[in-house]
Amino acid sequence: MNRIIKTLGVAKSSVYYKAKPYPERKRTARKELCEQMKLAVLEITAKKSTYGVPRVKALLKRDYGLNVTKYMVHRYMKEEGLLITRHRTRGNSRPHTGKIAVEKPNTRWASDITSIKCWNGEKLRVAFLLDCCDRSIIAWRAGKHIQAVDIELMVQEALHARFGEDLPAKEKLQFLHDNGPEFIEKKLKASLKSWNIIDCKTPTYSPQSNGMCEAFNATFKRDYVYESCLDNPQTVLKQIQKWMNEYNTYAPHSALEMKTSNEFYNFKIAA
Repeated sequence: MNRIIKTLGVAKSSVYYKAKPYPERKRTARKELCEQMKLAVLEITAKKSTYGVPRVKALLKRDYGLNVTKYMVHRYMKEEGLLITRHRTRGNSRPHTGKIAVEKPNTRWASDITSIKCWNGEKLRVAFLLDCCDRSIIAWRAGKHIQAVDIELMVQEALHARFGEDLPAKEKLQFLHDNGPEFIEKKLKASLKSWNIIDCKTPTYSPQSNGMCEAFNATFKRDYVYESCLDNPQTVLKQIQKWMNEYNTYAPHSALEMKTSNEFYNFKIAA
């Protein structure tokens, strides 16, 4: 044997090695969702097909009293083809070290304008104002054209909703927006100053600096606009208030401990 190994030039261990079979593993039965949970998942995804696993899991616990792991929900949604497809794009390389979110409500508001293209080719512009703590939409305006006076009326509505007849304390409330012509108008700036609101502009060509509003734009269109009838601007206008109410009172938010915006705001006010 040694002569043969030496002649062939192979290692002795390769000749004497005998593979050992793997021991038989104990296979445990895979846990499956019960029929009640399956029906609940199908009901939630039928109502909101754009909801992912975290939201579905939160709604199962909140609305149906069913507590289940996210892995089982993910597996069932994958088997049924209910998972949403992610479309991630690489952002620019500019570092953004600032933080938009705040710890207390009514300390920083952010605003932006987005467009909705209707099926008849017309466009509708929607301006909104959200709180950077609880992410709730406090006020909004919509129309074919948005001007500075519309932004001013929207801020007035938000002030009345959150402060009543009073004004916020000086240097306590910020108004964050981009450099759009509707937001940098002189009369609007004067009104913000008279209302004790600090006017904050983002750097040019930096949508990440107003990232909370940009994230809402994506969620708003994915969960509501693209799932609804968009025949013409009049049809869309009739639905916007319903969308905003559902966003504030029904949709759980991952950044809010899977609470809705209204629930998180009430929790913060009570604390």
